[in-house]
Amino acid sequence: MKIKLLAGSADEEALREEFRRGKKAAEARLGEQFLFYRYFIRIKAIAYEEIKKAYLRIESGESGDLPVTEHYLMLVDRQEREYKLRMEHAEDVQEVLAYLKEHFPKTEIGHYKKRQ
Repeated sequence: MKIKLLAGSADEEALREEFRRGKKAAEARLGEQFLFYRYFIRIKAIAYEEIKKAYLRIESGESGDLPVTEHYLMLVDRQEREYKLRMEHAEDVQEVLAYLKEHFPKTEIGHYKKRQ
């Protein structure tokens, strides 16, 4: 399995081992030093220390006559790069956000519009 590192540094074997030991949270996996995201066969990882901000994003629309709602775990790293990770349910995103809030209190949780 190949793991794409979004931010942070680690060798491939260390990432694989941490991924195997991590706690599953739907599409995410919570490791000791890295947050992993698995979508089909692709796996992405980001070091917790690189996550500056995390929040839930909900997008709604229609597919034909059917309403569609998508949930995303949004992450912003220290270089202000934004990552949009699709999750099946809002509760799954909330679980990851609660973990980040508890274990990494310096990470900003939530999204607030800036007033002009």
